[in-house]
Amino acid sequence: MTAWYVRPDTSHSATRDGTTYATAWGGWSEIVWGASGVYGVNDDTLYVCGAHAYAAIIAVGAHLGTAAHRATIRGDYAADLGSITFSAGTYNLTCARNYTTISNLRINAGDYGCIVLGNVALTGVWILNNYLNASGASTGGLLRMQSFDTWNYVNTVIDNNDFVGGSGSVGGGGITWWATSTTAVTFVNNIKISNNRFTRVSAARAVIVLIASTGLPSDTPSGCKLLDVQVYGNTFANCFAATMEIYANISGRNTGVRICDNVIRDQSEIGGLGGGIVLGGFAQSLTSGFGSNIVTRNQAYELYGISGFVNLFYGTYRVFNNFADGIGTSTIDGNGVLFDHGCDNCEAFCNEFHNIRGTGAEGYYSGGFGILVLDATNCKAYGNVVDGCVTGVAFGNKDGGQSANVFNNSFLNCSQAGAYLVGGAEITNNLVRNNIFTATRSAASAVKNSAAAWTGESGNCYHGFGSTQGHTLHASTTDVDPELDADYRPRCATLKRAGTYFGGKDFSGKPFYNPPNIGAVDDVTTTPRYALIHK
Repeated sequence: MTAWYVRPDTSHSATRDGTTYATAWGGWSEIVWGASGVYGVNDDTLYVCGAHAYAAIIAVGAHLGTAAHRATIRGDYAADLGSITFSAGTYNLTCARNYTTISNLRINAGDYGCIVLGNVALTGVWILNNYLNASGASTGGLLRMQSFDTWNYVNTVIDNNDFVGGSGSVGGGGITWWATSTTAVTFVNNIKISNNRFTRVSAARAVIVLIASTGLPSDTPSGCKLLDVQVYGNTFANCFAATMEIYANISGRNTGVRICDNVIRDQSEIGGLGGGIVLGGFAQSLTSGFGSNIVTRNQAYELYGISGFVNLFYGTYRVFNNFADGIGTSTIDGNGVLFDHGCDNCEAFCNEFHNIRGTGAEGYYSGGFGILVLDATNCKAYGNVVDGCVTGVAFGNKDGGQSANVFNNSFLNCSQAGAYLVGGAEITNNLVRNNIFTATRSAASAVKNSAAAWTGESGNCYHGFGSTQGHTLHASTTDVDPELDADYRPRCATLKRAGTYFGGKDFSGKPFYNPPNIGAVDDVTTTPRYALIHK
């Protein structure tokens, strides 16, 4: 490895060749890039030492790093830790070189951002272990990936950074790639956003924004799209807008997404937007071994905004083993799982949601549903526990097809209704079977149906509800007390192992017995060998 050094100014030495700390280059403009300096092919490392301040764009220069021999810019020289502070203006650290690592730097934005990637197509840029701070109004995003024509991003890693938004950063967000040009052919392929910490980051749409907007070039053969996106192990605290929006509004434009093991706390609304995870436009990955599009093992505590916990569009996704407590909104929606426009063959199972409040008002637009199905087809929800909601499951008015199978869930402490069909909802292909619903008050309706006569309800338990609206309960449906234990198992003899087996796993991840209980959790407390094998 060849080490190089840069300090804030020229005061430390009259001899400044960059080869030692004592003879470091004096300011960014003195850095020598290429064969005579920071070259990359020798695993070159440039140590940024001391507190730098610039009222200009500074850039990673022309090095020749490769996948095997990278060029690294870092700020952790032990004797003099490095930082960069930008004045107000469209100033930043720009990287337009392949196989560059930027690590262990503290960068303070002016009113634009900290790091900008782009100007060329980029492969193998890694942003690691930095502290990116917006003390004022950051309008460009703390880390911005420019989305102009041919500026593609391949094998990008953003890991273990701190993104600190500041109270004024209402425009930029934490990480941004937002393609808007109707002529741009640009894509992001294999990006990993992992183990970062986002604190007080505020944005126009989301903390993490990866969006291909309406009217962009076709996704075939080379259009504007996202491929193989992974967001995992991050924490979000006291941020504003949605947590992440990774989205296109065309089915199949994007391929491959995995959202895993993130923790969200106290996410607030701004500009009418807020909440958790928004995904759109994803078909299955074309990369061998990438697997299904999944949202799993995420935790959320107090989400406020329209997106609720997860809002899915235009694609196929599996949502399982997630936890959320406290979901509200000032406008509409704010649900546990929303199968929105263009969802097809999606599944939500073994999730646990508590205290889904919506706006707290009665009605379709008040939201607060455990599960809401809009223009979605062939979707399933099973083995979920929702404890505290406005309405357990709802079906909205549809513009296109709508079909869903909602079975063996437990929707507990519903304040308005157990199941709700809005006028115009599908009445034949929306099935609600073998679920437990309990009410917080007798004025709540077991079923509220504003559509035509609904034939898809059967074998459920509605306990504590006072009536139905527009629906006659199926003969196989009951209103007995399910006598749930602390693990959500029904102990009522009427319900135990009395249902019909529809497939899937219970809330604890065990395959349902045949026949299963009504509700999300089977009554068997031990897991048989075949269940362990097939889990």
